[in-house]
Amino acid sequence: MTCATVGLSGSIAASATSTKTTPVAHGATSPQGGEKSFIPLPRLDSANIITTFSVLPAAGATTSVVPLTSQTFTGSARRGHVFVNDGTSWADLTSVFSPGFLYDVTLAPSPSTTLLGTGGVLSSLTASGTPVGRLRVTVRKADGSIFVSDCSVANTSGASTLPLTASDCTTPARL
Repeated sequence: MTCATVGLSGSIAASATSTKTTPVAHGATSPQGGEKSFIPLPRLDSANIITTFSVLPAAGATTSVVPLTSQTFTGSARRGHVFVNDGTSWADLTSVFSPGFLYDVTLAPSPSTTLLGTGGVLSSLTASGTPVGRLRVTVRKADGSIFVSDCSVANTSGASTLPLTASDCTTPARL
């Protein structure tokens, strides 16, 4: 067996230290049920959605949609499930996107097309001219696929339909 001595010189020797520094670890939650693996913090997102509005008619034709109140929705993806808080409680939307392990979530107002409607009521929330009454939930599954679903949080006359439930969401579409 041979041994060799390595010497450091110059600036390398000047900055050498005998103490080790530990890199900063990313925070994690405590494992449950004897799990030994790292558990990442939950993925979070939020969006402010108009939940009540009025439709201003003018001589039988709809002229505009006026937002009245809005609500901040918060989404969380944790341990394969997706939850959305509507300001009153957490709704489990996992069944909307099942089967599959869900680990990312984003929230946004759903897009809208040109304003349609008469007599102070919209023909549909998708045709309001402005994004009102619908929450877009986008998730990523463990296989990398991305799905999107729009959830109604108001009706076509502008009244809130909260609390949010999985039945308020459309069949998810793959992006």
